[in-house]
Amino acid sequence: MSSTVWLGIVSVVAVIVGPLIALGLQRYAEDRREKRQARSYVFRVLMARRATPLNYEYVQALNLIDVVFNSKSKNEEQVRTDWKVLLDHLEKNKDRPNFADVMGDLTATMLADMGKCLGYSFDSVYLKRAAYSPQGHGDVEAEQTLLRKQTLGNLCTSSASTA
Repeated sequence: MSSTVWLGIVSVVAVIVGPLIALGLQRYAEDRREKRQARSYVFRVLMARRATPLNYEYVQALNLIDVVFNSKSKNEEQVRTDWKVLLDHLEKNKDRPNFADVMGDLTATMLADMGKCLGYSFDSVYLKRAAYSPQGHGDVEAEQTLLRKQTLGNLCTSSASTA
């Protein structure tokens, strides 16, 4: 075959294959961006709400960890391990006197490892100490808890006396 025929064949293949390669690369870049955004969302929620671990959004973000930090990279495997250790502590050690301190330590370690996955460098001391939670928020939460307990106690007392 002549060089002109080869050049024609190569040109036709380039015209057909070139856009397919471009689409594949674009899709790959979009997938990476979506995965990073998901990891970033979970990290941002956990960072923003770390002083209020009973917050519903905080709990939802914790439950997304296995879904968004799911690659086989060593850093993401460490995040999932940190989450398993924290979850185990949350489920089994509720009655221990140092429960909150250990939870804070485990959470800080997990957030530091998440940060590494996303290119941040936070140490666990910073993560434990550098969260703002106004006293008023704690007071409101304690008052609401007290009111709920009193209301439930009154409901139980009134239903027992009517029975």
